[in-house]
Amino acid sequence: MITLNNISRSFIGDEVETVAIDKMSLSINKGEFLSILGPSGCGKSTLLNVLGMLDNIDQGEFTFLAHRVEQCSENQCAKLRKQHIGFIFQNFNLIDELTVEQNIELPLYYHNVPKEERKKRVNEVLKRVDIAHRRKHLPAKLSGGQQQRVAIARAIITQPALVLADEPTGNLDSKNSAQVMELLQELNKEGSTIVMVTHAPEHVQYGTRVLELLDGKILRDEKVENAVPSAKLTEVACG
Repeated sequence: MITLNNISRSFIGDEVETVAIDKMSLSINKGEFLSILGPSGCGKSTLLNVLGMLDNIDQGEFTFLAHRVEQCSENQCAKLRKQHIGFIFQNFNLIDELTVEQNIELPLYYHNVPKEERKKRVNEVLKRVDIAHRRKHLPAKLSGGQQQRVAIARAIITQPALVLADEPTGNLDSKNSAQVMELLQELNKEGSTIVMVTHAPEHVQYGTRVLELLDGKILRDEKVENAVPSAKLTEVACG
């Protein structure tokens, strides 16, 4: 799905150059759940922005679904992003004036999905993330965990090939964090490819692969053994 070949990204400020990504090569396969770890300033967020086509590389090759991204125009990148990528943010980024179902439905407007199809998809995804009982509420009336469920629903409503999650549990307590991680794991088990940046090493066990960065380089890249089974999957296995 994704191939990065010897990519680099630097930033210049106050006449000092900071190398965020340093000649990195990486492949991400369809169906993986990749967790990215590392200290602040190691390049995690920059890498996620590059994968989401929100930032450009300075050198190297970036291939996404057979498209050479570094050769694409801004409009072409926007089209790829719109059609194939869903984003989950630490701060939820919900629109305060819209209800839960309106926030979730919004991306479908930009995809010109007919009204009846929008309604069907919203109903399905509300049930999938277990937030249907709050569909008419505004974000301010929701807990942090509920808001993140809405953000996840919005990210997957367009059925993207790739879901990028930037510290999805960063503003949540341990109980809500575990629930969000279980939901992400379930989505991955159902076929979604997920790339997640996290500061929580314990969340790595929900994924299939871990990437640890340091100073813009890959320090560790390995498969996750003994992944944590989600509560829902455990119930199915025991039922």
